[in-house]
Amino acid sequence: MSIEAVSNGRQTILEAEALCLRFGAVETLKSVSLSVMESEIHAVIGPNGAGKSSLLNCFSGFYRPQSGAVRFKGIDISDLPPHRRAELGMSRTFQGIQTYPSLTARENILTGFHMRMKTGPFSALIWWGATRREEELYTARAEKIIEFLELEEQRHTHVGDMSYGMRKRVDLGRAIALEPAILIMDEPMAGMSNEEKEDLARFILDIREGLGIPVVLVEHDMEVVMSISDRVTVLDFGQVIACGTPDEIRAHPAVIDAYLGDAA
Repeated sequence: MSIEAVSNGRQTILEAEALCLRFGAVETLKSVSLSVMESEIHAVIGPNGAGKSSLLNCFSGFYRPQSGAVRFKGIDISDLPPHRRAELGMSRTFQGIQTYPSLTARENILTGFHMRMKTGPFSALIWWGATRREEELYTARAEKIIEFLELEEQRHTHVGDMSYGMRKRVDLGRAIALEPAILIMDEPMAGMSNEEKEDLARFILDIREGLGIPVVLVEHDMEVVMSISDRVTVLDFGQVIACGTPDEIRAHPAVIDAYLGDAA
């Protein structure tokens, strides 16, 4: 099965080309290549230690591979730090919840707009003119995200008082607030109940279909992965062993041996 993307006329948003990452004598990624197209949910799966999170860290700029390249919309961003990649339109959620417990759901989402805001702390002291207009603008945008994620009843609730699933939803809202060109999600469903997973899977589909944002998804719940992904890349011991549609991955002998087993 080829690891090359079939574009069908769609633009490649994010691309890894022959990424090699080593920590001392340990080779975490071994010439890993994959591409994520516009309007696509691309899942990355594999056993623990396969290199999935390391790949996401190379995408995000937290790790610098020893060789290979990361391209975003055709531009080589391999040497850019994480904040510059975020400015270009790469947004990410992590396995742990990255929210401010003492702030409300809406306040947490508002923090996601910080890179878009132009006014500074001194003008905020006056809260007039441009500062007031900007706050009103981004508050309205935060409200749209709140409605999109069905958080209306939680908008003024402190995140520290919310359930785990709702906190994860707020975390997702803040990632959307960056107005990304691509969303990278690292095990977003870890620790969730089945009902919470169903809700989040629905929101991920809505992000792709309603907002037009492609998604890179690392997730261990194979039922979710196979039901919402357009393509799946499988890593094992730092290498790509398969890439294809969910149906192709289910039937791939190497994937069954390495990871899926009876779950296929």
